[in-house]
Amino acid sequence: MALLLRRSRWPLLAIVFIVVAFSLFGDVRSPFEKPIAIPPIQESVEPAVSAVPAVPVSSEDTWTFDVGRDGLNYGLSNSQCESAFPDLYQELDRARNFLLDRKKRVNESDLKLDAKGDYTGKQHGEFHALISNGELYVIKEKKGEPDRSRGLAALASLYRAITAMPDPRSLPDIEFVIDIEDRAARGEKNPERIRWAWAREEKNEWLWVMPDFDGWSYPDDGVGSYAQFRDDVVQVEKEYSKGWDDKEEQLCWRGSLAVNRNLRTALVEAAKGNDWNNVQAIDWHNHSNILDMRDFCRYKYVAHTEGNSWSGRLRYLHNCNSVPVIHKLDYVFHYRPLLKDSGPHQNYVKVKRDWSDLKAQMDGLLADPDKGRRIALESTAVFRDRYLTPAAEACYWRRMIHTWHAVMNFEPRRFETKADGTKVRRGVSWERFSFRQKQSFEHGFWESDGMDEDESK
Repeated sequence: MALLLRRSRWPLLAIVFIVVAFSLFGDVRSPFEKPIAIPPIQESVEPAVSAVPAVPVSSEDTWTFDVGRDGLNYGLSNSQCESAFPDLYQELDRARNFLLDRKKRVNESDLKLDAKGDYTGKQHGEFHALISNGELYVIKEKKGEPDRSRGLAALASLYRAITAMPDPRSLPDIEFVIDIEDRAARGEKNPERIRWAWAREEKNEWLWVMPDFDGWSYPDDGVGSYAQFRDDVVQVEKEYSKGWDDKEEQLCWRGSLAVNRNLRTALVEAAKGNDWNNVQAIDWHNHSNILDMRDFCRYKYVAHTEGNSWSGRLRYLHNCNSVPVIHKLDYVFHYRPLLKDSGPHQNYVKVKRDWSDLKAQMDGLLADPDKGRRIALESTAVFRDRYLTPAAEACYWRRMIHTWHAVMNFEPRRFETKADGTKVRRGVSWERFSFRQKQSFEHGFWESDGMDEDESK
């Protein structure tokens, strides 16, 4: 029996081999054999229940700015920015030409944060920042006046303008310092100090004016973001079926007398005793006479005063279909060159800085409602519906980057070498810096989160 099994082993193995071979290769066809057509699986595609119709995109040659479609577009191209906002960049051009005419360029030494001996009085809050390869970094923050939230808001706006681009790396590398004090030159010993600032005195041509922090958000939950405020104004304006003609025929103003006291008190006194008077001082201690920002748009005439320097309130008033009444200004903000006090494109009413001619100006407006209506419509067309849109502000930020780069005399360093020879990046990325705090519980215990206790030292 054992002999029989040994003799039959090889034939059995041969049979198994043949069966396996046919199972593996039996479906192999000749290279000349026509393939068998396998019909594709037909899937039933259901149409989207709430499909959004495609919006036709205009070519660069035929594109024109439309506030309803483009007002919140933070990523307009350079050519679209130029087409939509041709007059927006006058202050940037002035700043560039001022330096180049003096054969002055910005050096690294111009960007050192203030030391104790550089100023008198209270120190200014400053942010030393870098844009490198399309990324925003904060190299150093110096604590000072006023609240740092203003600087964070400006950097957030800048970051939004950068990241809205299809390719942020197309931006040039730049390095700069933001001064967040209302009066960036206040107490500074160097009259030629160069900084990015909210505004500048007319006589100080060394400062570069950036959009103010209100373009991100007003520091009050009731107002919220600038985009939210603009939406709120739309709802208010809808309440007036006849537009400007339906509104309260009064001059409205609210403000604290604790800042720029002489100027603001003069307004309160000049308005007293007139039927058109709705000018009231706010007492922040008991919160009296406060008016919601959007409710200024319920009046035909809105007064504006400077505060510590410029006042960010004006951009909100310019969103109203109302007549802005503004005294002679001492400070220049980023869109001030667009203000026109006369001619066919008049967009505000200018009064003397002491308000001594306010009654005469108001009497003239009340006697000629057609003039007031024209001014209000021109104001909304120029500011609300074009030059003060979020889209315009993003364009200004990117133009500021390019214009600043044109006067830089050095290439920003992306890395630095520490004392031990280690090569490290300069600064902290905005994504990290924006939520950095003094302490963190990330690793299960309280520890430093990287923020210095006193970064001014």
